[in-house]
Amino acid sequence: MTAYLEAQGDNLGRRTVIFVNIMSILSIVFIIIGIASALYSALVLKNGTTFDYIFTAWFWIASVFFGIQSITYFLSFHRSVTDYTDTIHDSYVPGLRGKVAVLVPIFNEEEEMVITNLVAIYSNAGEDSDIYVLDDSTRGDSAPIIDLCRKLGMKYIHRENRNGYKAGALNNVLKTLEVPYVAVIDIDQTPAPDFLRETTAVLAKDPKIGFIQVPQVYSNIDSSILAEIAQAQQFIFYDILTEGKSVAGTLFSCGTNVVYNLDALKSVGYFDENNIVEDIATSVNMAINGWTGVYYNKKLVFGRAPVTMQGYINQQWRWMYGSLSLMPKIVKKILLSRKFSPKQKLDWFATSTWYIFGWFYLIFLLSPILEIVGIRVLTINSLLYLLAWLPYTILLMTTFTLSQVSKKAPLRFVFYNMAANLLIFPLSISTSISVLLKKSKPFTTARTGGNIPLYRFWPQFTILILLPLAAIYLILQHNTFSYITAFWAFFQFTLLMPVFWLNKTPRASSMDDPAFKNSM
Repeated sequence: MTAYLEAQGDNLGRRTVIFVNIMSILSIVFIIIGIASALYSALVLKNGTTFDYIFTAWFWIASVFFGIQSITYFLSFHRSVTDYTDTIHDSYVPGLRGKVAVLVPIFNEEEEMVITNLVAIYSNAGEDSDIYVLDDSTRGDSAPIIDLCRKLGMKYIHRENRNGYKAGALNNVLKTLEVPYVAVIDIDQTPAPDFLRETTAVLAKDPKIGFIQVPQVYSNIDSSILAEIAQAQQFIFYDILTEGKSVAGTLFSCGTNVVYNLDALKSVGYFDENNIVEDIATSVNMAINGWTGVYYNKKLVFGRAPVTMQGYINQQWRWMYGSLSLMPKIVKKILLSRKFSPKQKLDWFATSTWYIFGWFYLIFLLSPILEIVGIRVLTINSLLYLLAWLPYTILLMTTFTLSQVSKKAPLRFVFYNMAANLLIFPLSISTSISVLLKKSKPFTTARTGGNIPLYRFWPQFTILILLPLAAIYLILQHNTFSYITAFWAFFQFTLLMPVFWLNKTPRASSMDDPAFKNSM
């Protein structure tokens, strides 16, 4: 672990951090220039129509939103490079270990995968572990799973009711336990032999740590572009954002591949059963009660990415709905509290608001199209607008790219991360509306569902048709402003292109080859 972190720090270097910091400051300056120009044009010069005012306000609110998100991203990158190694460098002490209960929730999963992964979890758990299989399934015959649990000495628990869903299943067992540590491993995850040994050692060293999280690594990214996009998103989250959050004291657990201090869970009434993302909700409760989390960036658990569009949407919807539902609590208990530092409040604000991104991606997608009918951002003049917006955009994209490349991300991951959230902007919009209306839906996993009807992609396809038409029109105007806007249209068109491949039937992954399974 030490050699890995030292090599990582050496490769990154301080120059990248300094460059990113300078670019971040300049980006903020350019946003301020653009907003000031728009306000002067609207309030003093009184230019534009009502539609121009609405569009301009929406455009710059979007710019501020992404500006705040970018600031927190670059702060996380800075902490990741400069401080993360100091916080985790000497955390693991061999030999420190306490009794641990391993909880494995199951809900209507494929029987073959369940049996294969339960054997792997059992084989790698160690002698100081008790494994609890929490089967909330409502379909199929569980006899083979029950028989396996009996043979291996794992405790099988099935509930007749599903109160609290996953959180309820976990709490049903937690209240009966008398061990210091509790690990939660989803059934599609396979831990390495060192997972519990290393993570419990970190917890044993510092009783103030509420939980320790390790990254999710997908082993089936060869099955589809969608799976690879999901892994790219995991890369930016676990190799940059989560390292930074661990340093800042704003880390939240991710539902699996995590080991909790049972005393911390008891202090907050166990897992939060009122939110569909019980992991983040419980982490918020822990933070409010003074507990902190630690991120241990070592690949100790391997799992499966969603391979179908419906499964991916199920996963993203659950994260979006649950996170946005937490906004009132985060505002009241964290942002308005004196217990948290300004940097922690900024980080929690960005976390709780991120999933409204769809509304702001939409205005950027529409801007070249609206230019055709004469609706544009108000400014003193086009040159000042370009001075404010163009460098800001270039700087953000450059620093976003450099930060990932410096962490050894493949260039295709950079592209996927630019495209991923743009591709699901309609889901962000519809989910945020559902949160406002308090309209939820039944729990589903990322492994549920297959391809979805093409008509469900109508927002993306509509934008894909209109963007090149708008770009051609703008090029024919023969002026610098139109040329740049046309380029922006083509760039966004490129980012939306993967929509044609996301819904394809996945290939069989090499991790499902018989030879691979037999080696587990």
